[in-house]
Amino acid sequence: MGEIRYTPKIKEKRWSKDKELDIRKLWDEERIYEFHFDPKDTRPIIVIDTPPPYPSGKWHVGGAAHYAQIDMVGRYFRMKGYNVFLPFYADRNGLPVEVQVEKVKKVNPHELAKTPEGREKFLNMCKEFLDEVEKELVNIWRRLGCSFYYIRNGTDSPEYRKITQATFIELWNRGLIYEAERPVNWCPRCMTTLSDAELERKEEDTLLYYIKFRVKETGDEIVIATTRPELLGACDAVIFNPKDERYYYLRGKHAIVPIYNKEVRIIEHPEAKPEFGTGLVMVCSYGDQRDIRLFKELGLKP
Repeated sequence: MGEIRYTPKIKEKRWSKDKELDIRKLWDEERIYEFHFDPKDTRPIIVIDTPPPYPSGKWHVGGAAHYAQIDMVGRYFRMKGYNVFLPFYADRNGLPVEVQVEKVKKVNPHELAKTPEGREKFLNMCKEFLDEVEKELVNIWRRLGCSFYYIRNGTDSPEYRKITQATFIELWNRGLIYEAERPVNWCPRCMTTLSDAELERKEEDTLLYYIKFRVKETGDEIVIATTRPELLGACDAVIFNPKDERYYYLRGKHAIVPIYNKEVRIIEHPEAKPEFGTGLVMVCSYGDQRDIRLFKELGLKP
């Protein structure tokens, strides 16, 4: 089947592109959608804190549809008599922006960082790129007719950083945040940590390795199936499901980790799936997020 191209046309004769631009200009000149706080204003205030768009490249129709829906909410509350604060600002931080600048500018930030002024030069490249993309985003929003308050105060501005740093200090003083050590996602190319949101996960078929452990109290052998035999030395507990009658005799006992001859507890825990492998599971200090969670829950030490 050949490619079909559509050229949409508005049949309404009273509409024209110029009229649309004139209306948009009028909105800007009269500052219709700017937010102003007045203590004497009796209208209830509603703040719609839009998720800031990530200006790392060209915008697409999905983004337009998403923010048009947010705009509908703002317009609804205006018609209900609310004083609506519907701000626009961009998320101007993060690794995707830096990676995009590397591609567009064809530079290696690690090489630039070898010179005293290199880091600052790369940050300026990122700022110039973001300014360009953000300008295009704002223009698209305006053409869509979105009623945002374009404060143009991104997440890399001195004002924004001052507020976020003050907020972190306040939360720290109130005991609502804490510092802790934990495994992170590390990118060997970018030489930095990655958030879980920046990862793309995929499922693959792999092998199960069956490893024999010895029960300390009885000398019996038990078999554990695992996809990560390289984590054997990090094993600090063995678990089985509380409903798995096959292993009731292991309650309160200990297993000896082969090769390392390390004694670890055998514990009942619903995380173990009786139908997977042999039903016995190694809990390792640095395997995956499940291991990390169980390590903390069971009070184990790496």
